[in-house]
Amino acid sequence: MSERLVPVLLLVVLFAAALAAMVWGWKRRGRSQQHLPRPADHPLAHLGEGIDHGPVDAVYVDTVLAAQPLERVVAHGLGQRAKARVTLGDGGSWRLEREGAPDLTIPAADLVEITSGPGMAGKFIGGDGLLILRWRLGGQLLDTGLRLARRTDHDLLLSRKEHA
Repeated sequence: MSERLVPVLLLVVLFAAALAAMVWGWKRRGRSQQHLPRPADHPLAHLGEGIDHGPVDAVYVDTVLAAQPLERVVAHGLGQRAKARVTLGDGGSWRLEREGAPDLTIPAADLVEITSGPGMAGKFIGGDGLLILRWRLGGQLLDTGLRLARRTDHDLLLSRKEHA
């Protein structure tokens, strides 16, 4: 019995140390990104916009530094994966209502580009399965990935890139 106890205890300690290191790293990354301003969370009507399309179901994958798909932004809850409802305003602004995480509004003036890609930190699908919004938060360019529930919504919202 005791000959099995030592290896099991070592594995438990190793597992706890690995979890502690991950938590420490997540918090450290969040502190290093606190210079980013808190994103807007206004309804589209607050921006003077009606609804062009949506709301549609999606998964908010995460937000990363622009063109760096593995550099997750964790400040202000931007790194939290969540179920979401996505709405496109008639003026080009985007509203992301996330379950269990702060809602997010990307004003049309801050939107730089709408593309699609195979994935980013937290979700790799292949092909062009993620809708990626490149936008400016303060002086930082960010990419936000969305996995829309229906391909027709993905294609329709991607076609709005001409307006970005």
